[in-house]
Parts: sequence; C-alpha cells; structure tokens
Amino acid sequence: MNVAQENFRQNQTTLDKPKCSALDHVRQNSTLYLMAIPAVLSIIVFSYLPLFGLSIAFLDFSPFRGILGSEWVGTANFADAFNNPFFWAALRNSFIISTLKLMITFPSAVILALLLNEVRKRWLKVVIQTSTMLPFLVSWVVAGAMFRAILGTDGLVNSVGTSLFNTDPIAFLSDPQPFRWVLILQDTWKYAGYFAVLYLAAMATIDPNLYEAAEVDGASRWQQTVHVTLPGISNTMITILLISVGYLVAAGFEQVYVMYNVSVYETADILETFTLRLALSQGNYGLATAVGLVQGAISLTLVLIVHFTAKRLGRGGLF
Repeated sequence: MNVAQENFRQNQTTLDKPKCSALDHVRQNSTLYLMAIPAVLSIIVFSYLPLFGLSIAFLDFSPFRGILGSEWVGTANFADAFNNPFFWAALRNSFIISTLKLMITFPSAVILALLLNEVRKRWLKVVIQTSTMLPFLVSWVVAGAMFRAILGTDGLVNSVGTSLFNTDPIAFLSDPQPFRWVLILQDTWKYAGYFAVLYLAAMATIDPNLYEAAEVDGASRWQQTVHVTLPGISNTMITILLISVGYLVAAGFEQVYVMYNVSVYETADILETFTLRLALSQGNYGLATAVGLVQGAISLTLVLIVHFTAKRLGRGGLF
C-alpha cells in the first residue's frame, strides 16, 4: 500500500509540473532546429513553391505574359491531352516499359540478395556485391554511351556475331521491339545490385535464433529461405514495391532520353519525353503541364491502391 501511495505521489508531482511551452522547447533544442533549417528551406523552395506552376495546366500560358497575364482556359488543356493520340501512345508505352521493368528488376534484386546471403566466403561476397552495385553509380549519360558502343550496328555484339557466326547485324537501338527490351535489361543491370543491398540490410536484422530453430527442426537451406528469410524482408519488399508502383507511369526520363531516337518512338516514347516535346519543341506549355499533372495523379492513385491493399492484407504500407 505504501508503494502504491508513493507511486501516486510521484505521478501527481509529475502532473503538477508546469508543461514546457513550444518556445521553451525550441530554445532547449535550438541547435537541432538550426540544423534542420537548410533541409526545410530546400523542401519549401524546390518542392512546394514549384506547385504554383501547376496553374499553367489551366492557362493558355505564354512566357511573355507570365502566369498572371495568361488567359484562363479551365480544363481545355486536359481535354486536348485526352483527345491526343500521342498522349495515349506515350501513356501505354510508359505502363508497358515500367511494368516490365518491375517484373524483371524487382525479382532479380531479391534473387541476387538471396544468393549473396548464401555466400560464405566474405571476400567473394564483397567482390560480387561491389560489382553489382557499381552500375548504380554510373550516370545514364555514361551508361548510354556504353550500351551504344556495345549494341550499336557496328558495336561489340554485332561485330562478334558477324565475324564469328556470320550473322546479320541486329538493330538493337533502332528497331522498336528490341529497343524496348534494351531499356528493360539496362534498368535491371543498373538497379538490381542497389536494391539487393537494401534487402541484404533487411536480412541482417533477422534474428539468428530463427535459423537455428529451423535447422533443429530439419529445415533445409531452401526451406529456411522460404520460411525465414523471405518473411523477414517482406516489409522491405512491400515498401520498395510501393515506391516502384508510383513510377509505373514514369518509365525513366534520363534513360530513355539518352538512348532513344525517332525510329523507336513507337515503343519508346513515354510521357516525360512527350511532355518535353510539347513544351520545348511546340511551345505548348499548358498542355505539357496538364499531361504532367495527369501523370502525377495516376501515380498517386496507384500508390494509394497498393498501399491500402497491403494494409488490408496485413503486410504493412507506407503509413
């Protein structure tokens, strides 16, 4: 009883203490707030202030008249976008390329991480992990030059094929169908190693006792992978999947822009390149902004659908 009374007095004393005001909290943590100021300012300047430019989607915008001086046209730019066959072609290409990238790059990264997790020699694991991570550090401009040298009509692959196997050169970079697969496999080459590192970091947090218990129960390495490793990294996989789904209508502007040409517009022209041509080549800034706004709305919708589906299935989500 005395202990209970003492705890009650301590709790009452805590409640009776004056609460720290917001100003006092800022003074006590002034150093942390000062450190956060550059990050907050960068978010405001580069993320929130540009949102004012979305109003261009509802204007007959002219750079000479500016946003305030341009004529308001309402949803006319959106109607023009939906009636434009090139918009639907670019949207279709964006979905196809991004979906195929997701279907190949996502499992490739998981498989690579699982294989690396089974490597017992540390030096070999470090070499493989570093080798697969290096492409992520290469810019798309450099990667584009490398792939053009390898896959061009007079590149390494065609030179070897014609000299050793007497085959005709394959137009990897000018034939619409092979070019789409070049983009997809190029994306896997660049990002599989990076995502594998994230999965390996998640694997490092798995309790080793789970593996020991599974081994005692007679589970093989494959069974341990299926029943211990994969469930242990499932939240990381879902988070990466959610982020990737948000890019299903953003097929990778930098990659496509440095690789494509007029002959592959049929399968490689995506929303970003279509928007770029509308704005810079045709000067139709209102239509270009409307297309970009539609793209953002579709991305947000896809992320929310996958997020709430994952939450309903009890597999976590973004928030």
